Amino acid sequence: MPLSARVAPLPGGTAQDLRLGPVGEALRQQLAGGDGALEAFYRARNYRPIWIRGWALKPDARIALQALRAAHEDGLDPQAYGESGLPEVLGEAGSHAPSDLARAEIALSRAVAGYLADLHALTPGAEMIYADPAVAPPRLDRTGVLQVLAAARSPAAAVADLQRMNPIYRQLRAALAANRDPARAGLIRANLERARALPADLGRRYVLVDAAAQTLWLYEDGRAVESMPVVVGKLSEPTPAMAGLIRYAVVRPYWNVPPDLVAHTYAPKVLAYGPAWLDSQNMEALSDWTADATVVPPETIDWAAVAAGRQVLRVRQRPGGQNMMGRVKFIFPNSLGVYLHDSPLRQFFSETRRTESAGCVRLSDAPRLARWLLGGQASRLGEPGDPETRVDLERPVPVYIVYFTAAPEGSGLSLRPDIYHRDRPLEARLTPHGTAGPLKL
Repeated sequence: MPLSARVAPLPGGTAQDLRLGPVGEALRQQLAGGDGALEAFYRARNYRPIWIRGWALKPDARIALQALRAAHEDGLDPQAYGESGLPEVLGEAGSHAPSDLARAEIALSRAVAGYLADLHALTPGAEMIYADPAVAPPRLDRTGVLQVLAAARSPAAAVADLQRMNPIYRQLRAALAANRDPARAGLIRANLERARALPADLGRRYVLVDAAAQTLWLYEDGRAVESMPVVVGKLSEPTPAMAGLIRYAVVRPYWNVPPDLVAHTYAPKVLAYGPAWLDSQNMEALSDWTADATVVPPETIDWAAVAAGRQVLRVRQRPGGQNMMGRVKFIFPNSLGVYLHDSPLRQFFSETRRTESAGCVRLSDAPRLARWLLGGQASRLGEPGDPETRVDLERPVPVYIVYFTAAPEGSGLSLRPDIYHRDRPLEARLTPHGTAGPLKL
């Protein structure tokens, strides 16, 4: 019997108005009054299916089912997407009946969209700040995933593309699959969530700073070519997880002293030792925080008001050997004022725990990073010149400041101290999850 003989005639009314085929009409009827987002997606495309060609499911459907079955490797629960009920639904679509095909179409779209949206969603406590949109991975909701699936040359190709993750994530996912220690599984999953925040393509050349390891690595073509110890933020002022693009260096920088440090440390010193003390520290007070600020004689300032917090005063340290920024700072523009910089406080780099900064990253070998980022222009670090001289990179270089207490190293894992006490709250949130909801058979 030809397939067309088994297809019921088109009902009148809406189906004829929309010129829907039998499968489209079955989709319209089954979606009505159900999943609002899914119904809106299909209505916008006039109920054209993604997973069906002619009177059968595309081979992509089985490939998608395999991807769903492996969701546990991503720390996600396949059952949250109805994976256990999908084989039966896909099998019934072999009848070629429009109602069965529509049911399989809906089940696949709900399951795959839920899984892929969750794959790229971030758990609270594992977020990252993106200082530049160029380094931010896509965050797709279920409708966004479905739009990608519909626009691709094939749904399976889109699934594979959306499953593509960065190398750190892939290695942690493999470690989770190979892990046999339940106590360690939670730690690996917590760090897998952190890796989820990184883009799939980290770039050909990039800087990776791990605050937990208190180490900076330089990467080229997927391989770490150099590393150095760094000092990161103290517990009260932790270095944030963030990503940006290093666009320029500032040679012979000023150090703008944080206002609370001016009030609590420097103003009492001036009150104790007199206004000349400020100049003895190679520091100067300024009229305001604008680029046109002028230097203010220290004897004209009400230092008691500054110390009491009644007056906020801008103080900066002039460039020089003892400047807290050292010879150079590397800028990836961001609203938090975080950057990488040189430091005269060399004693901290030999410590096991290097958490002494106010949130920025202090470099143990700033000239080496300058040579890697600036090439021949790095020689300007040792030349005389004006304060705050800007040196642009030929091409911006991504920088990722991360926090991995378990990270890939060789064929195993490197465990780092949880210096900011972030692991336990994050692990507590990591019950298997998913947003699609169980499949109703």
